[in-house]
Amino acid sequence: MKSRLLLNLVLLLALVALALYAYWRPSQENQPQIRVSELQRDDVTRVRIERGTAMDVEIAKQDGAWIMLRPYQARVEPIQLARLLDLAEATATEVLPAENLPRYGLEPAHVRVTLNEQTFSFGDTNEITNEQYLASGDHIYLVRTFLGYNIPLEVAKLFSHKLLANDEKPVEFDFGQWQAVKGDKGAWSLQGKPSAKSDVTPSADELNVWAAEWNLASALTVEHFNGKQRGESVRIKFGNGQSATFRVLSRKPDVQLLRVEENMIYRLGTDAGGRLLDPYRVAAS
Repeated sequence: MKSRLLLNLVLLLALVALALYAYWRPSQENQPQIRVSELQRDDVTRVRIERGTAMDVEIAKQDGAWIMLRPYQARVEPIQLARLLDLAEATATEVLPAENLPRYGLEPAHVRVTLNEQTFSFGDTNEITNEQYLASGDHIYLVRTFLGYNIPLEVAKLFSHKLLANDEKPVEFDFGQWQAVKGDKGAWSLQGKPSAKSDVTPSADELNVWAAEWNLASALTVEHFNGKQRGESVRIKFGNGQSATFRVLSRKPDVQLLRVEENMIYRLGTDAGGRLLDPYRVAAS
């Protein structure tokens, strides 16, 4: 009986000690935060990612938009880019001199990211604190692991999934035998007739919905295209005077649209992709 009472007392003391530790220990918010960089994310105009010989990516900000320059020319996914720019505001809990780099997995580094002229090299994870070693300049920092996890493993992860950029506002769709044209007052009209058979003619409002679907369309997957261009052509003119050309590589089992200027294939579901290619389907729905 006494042994059971003694055991309960030990457990109670352990719980009290644990509670006191949790109450009095310095919270992460109160710990000193060491800035890894003096960069401001809005001042960053160039990003480079180097992952050994497997991946070397260069991204630049041009006219307010982020464009991949290497290894492909493509628009960049904004969410992925924002995660990379988190490095500019990164803070550390500890700083060490940049010595004995192999000890921390920093020579060679697992991955390097360069923002403008400052390079950040990612090394091993500290198993005790679950923080990652990051070298920049003359120092090694202990930072939260999400900064390293945010760096994509594949180039394709950085491709924008949107068929059209935010500043690309269609004013005309040319499918060859028929066109959809936006008038001076903003109303859409059809010239010619799509090959799809339908007794329902799209109204101006339905055509507006259809054009808006092009603006919002986002592909399931995006990849670089190395094959021969084929398929029917869709030329889209934008309000800024520029244009883009898509080729329909496939309609089934999925819709595959090749954006010719980028050499990128956008894969969409049959329903979403089919509506883009046929405004009569919008009217019939």
